[in-house]
Amino acid sequence: MKFVAISDVHIKHSKDDASRLLIHFLESSEAQSADKIFLLGDIFDLMCGPHKEYYDRFIDVFQAMEKIIISGKEIHYAEGNHDLHLEKLFSNHPTFKNIFVHKKPCLFETDGKIFYLSHGDEHELDNHAYHRYMGLINSAPLTFVANYMMPLAVLDWIGNRASKMSRKKGARHFDSEKVRQTFRSGVESTLTGKADVVIGGHSHVKDDYQSPQIRYLNNGYAQNSKTFILVDEGKISFVPL
Repeated sequence: MKFVAISDVHIKHSKDDASRLLIHFLESSEAQSADKIFLLGDIFDLMCGPHKEYYDRFIDVFQAMEKIIISGKEIHYAEGNHDLHLEKLFSNHPTFKNIFVHKKPCLFETDGKIFYLSHGDEHELDNHAYHRYMGLINSAPLTFVANYMMPLAVLDWIGNRASKMSRKKGARHFDSEKVRQTFRSGVESTLTGKADVVIGGHSHVKDDYQSPQIRYLNNGYAQNSKTFILVDEGKISFVPL
């Protein structure tokens, strides 16, 4: 099997730098020749619920996605913490209904290895407040609100405010090496013996870590790393964008 993966692009609107980066990824020869394409969360800076306005807001990206689906490629979308409750958005569209939306990690075996792909926020084990928050966001009552009751304008206001506060806080306290070690430790302690290769994002810290029993890769914040992950017949590499 040949597949490609990217995460944490954080597209705000059509034609911004992040949008162009993702389109470049989707149009790359590696993506065009892959069996599967994995979008591992936080592809968009804010996308929640079945609001059709997103198709216009991110029109260039969705056009590129539509082309690659029509060409016969599989797109697997692992929800992040900035893009979630997407199943109805995609299932109501004649083409995007073919996107595989994942709320749980993708676990599969190919080329003699067990691969585990997800957004990767579950690897930050000690961030209990975050996990409580995500548990609430993904609960049945709030899923119903997101799918049937939440106006887009209100969602935009809440999401943009939360995003600004998160970036401001992160800029003051971000220690990339500490974050890198936190995610490595989380992967090792929970997935050793269950997977051979773990691919995720969320941390915004690029990493390629090999322990005696497991390999962990993170593409980092895509607008900084300007790379994606390629797996071709079991061989793994970062490909520049």
